[in-house]
Amino acid sequence: MPQQKPIDHPISKLSQFLRHTGAWKQEVVQFAETLKEGLGRPGVLTDADVARVKRNCTARQEDLELFEAQSARWAALPGLSGSRRSSLRELDDNLETIRRLDAQILDTATLLERATLEQQLSAPDLEWGLAALRGELPRM
Repeated sequence: MPQQKPIDHPISKLSQFLRHTGAWKQEVVQFAETLKEGLGRPGVLTDADVARVKRNCTARQEDLELFEAQSARWAALPGLSGSRRSSLRELDDNLETIRRLDAQILDTATLLERATLEQQLSAPDLEWGLAALRGELPRM
């Protein structure tokens, strides 16, 4: 399937992009914190849960690329006001934070893969107990 050319939004949409990415960033921050709680609780997530987390983070990268490209196009416009330049910096900061948090979420999901409910149920209790004593279960 050929890739479509992204929509080039007018700079007048900057405030909408800023509100959207601000809310998006808050959601990702909360999700990253919630996911970290799973590190101390092996067996809480399923294989499907972890796969969904990874799939969503990977898909979000494509959205981030579109937002970053739009921001770069706006930044290249001549004669931007100081206010708009400041808003563009804030937009870029939001996008960078989301990208950084997504990397952390993917790292956490990789750790959680080793301790899903299915992993726990498929291993004898003795193996899980020994793994816990050796510190081999994911922890924060």
